[in-house]
Amino acid sequence: MTAISVRAAGRPREAAAVQLVRWGTVAALVAAWEALTRLSGAGGDYLTSPSRIVAAGLPKVLEGGSLTLVGYTTYRFLVAFAITAVAGPAIGLLLGRLNKHVYLGGRDVVSVLYALPMAPLYPLFVLWLGLGDGSEIAFGVIHGIIPVILMTMTAGAAVEPAVLDSGRAMGAGRLRRLLFLVVPACLPDIIGALKIGAALSLLGVLLAELMISVDGVGTFISTQITNHGAAALDAMVLVVCVGALAVNALLSAIEKRASRGRPDRP
Repeated sequence: MTAISVRAAGRPREAAAVQLVRWGTVAALVAAWEALTRLSGAGGDYLTSPSRIVAAGLPKVLEGGSLTLVGYTTYRFLVAFAITAVAGPAIGLLLGRLNKHVYLGGRDVVSVLYALPMAPLYPLFVLWLGLGDGSEIAFGVIHGIIPVILMTMTAGAAVEPAVLDSGRAMGAGRLRRLLFLVVPACLPDIIGALKIGAALSLLGVLLAELMISVDGVGTFISTQITNHGAAALDAMVLVVCVGALAVNALLSAIEKRASRGRPDRP
């Protein structure tokens, strides 16, 4: 048996061990949370147990009106993420491949934008775009697109010159080299950036709804905070987390498929 076959045979067992540790940790934390609330008697309006979240909170979240609010937030997130997924990599690759000076200058500007706190700027979005979908989607986009641009710029600038030289030698123009050489070379990195962009786009939409909104998940959460509805609040947070994990799992599967044939990274 060769070294490569031994390593390949060991990968399923390693993956299974990682999954066991991952889900075992989650189960242990949930069990500790349940035990803490039951033994301390702290369950109530502010802190509730996982069993009460499932028994009392989820039915409220699954009511027709609550699901409508989830639908509003889902729509805003999907639109924000779609804009991020199209515009972010396009701008990042353009800035990363134009020339070295554009890349270095653009990287510094985008890094500064990434470090800025966006929450205080949301009233400006409401002033410019009005209260409703426009400002909330734009806030989701601005949260998600900046890291995508930054990470895609770095990936585009790191493409080996030999790859581009081979395309140039075969007569490919600048645009064709970008589309058929640079994009495939950067695809796993782009999808990895989109995983972060998806999470931050969702965060931006939720922050917008929490600050100034008349519907959506943010409004539901604000109402439950006001009414001390800890079980329903935690249940809605759980639903949002499950949705975010589903999007992340989908992008991870795409990233894994796009990375086939690449050498393993340390």
